[in-house]
Amino acid sequence: MNELMLQWQEAGQTKTRRLYHQQPSKHPGTIRLGRDPARCDILFHDRSVSGLHVEIYFSPQQQQFYLRNLRQTNPPLIDGQRLSAGEVALRLGTIIRLGKVEAVVDAIQVSGLVRGAYGLRCPNPECGKVSPYTHQHLQEGCPICGFALDAAKSTLITSSLLRKDPEQ
Repeated sequence: MNELMLQWQEAGQTKTRRLYHQQPSKHPGTIRLGRDPARCDILFHDRSVSGLHVEIYFSPQQQQFYLRNLRQTNPPLIDGQRLSAGEVALRLGTIIRLGKVEAVVDAIQVSGLVRGAYGLRCPNPECGKVSPYTHQHLQEGCPICGFALDAAKSTLITSSLLRKDPEQ
């Protein structure tokens, strides 16, 4: 399945929405983001976000998710760059700024292939850290606590895991 996970903070809480190709929406073929519940599928309450701000869609030809600007007077920032018109391809870790709201593309899966990396979650309940999936870690154990990783679960390393301090 072709899907994208979007994550942002709102009123001190982390919000996460999974978007997928051909999901039911108010504008078939796209997922619209903004403040207006009559026109948008994903709603933001911050007044700096336009009523209808952007839309995200999947291109089967390109096998890629794209974001399209729908508001020339309040354009989004994509990884710090103003998108005054047109569209931009989204990738793991892309930062989307709508007004004062900052969202991040936290995971992308296209046709069964996840764009990202896998790691091993330490099975030691006192550790639980995720390490890169390497032959060395399988042989030597968790680089944090030394616990054997032969029973570790494979874990998708999303951008939120990449942003965390490994010593936390």
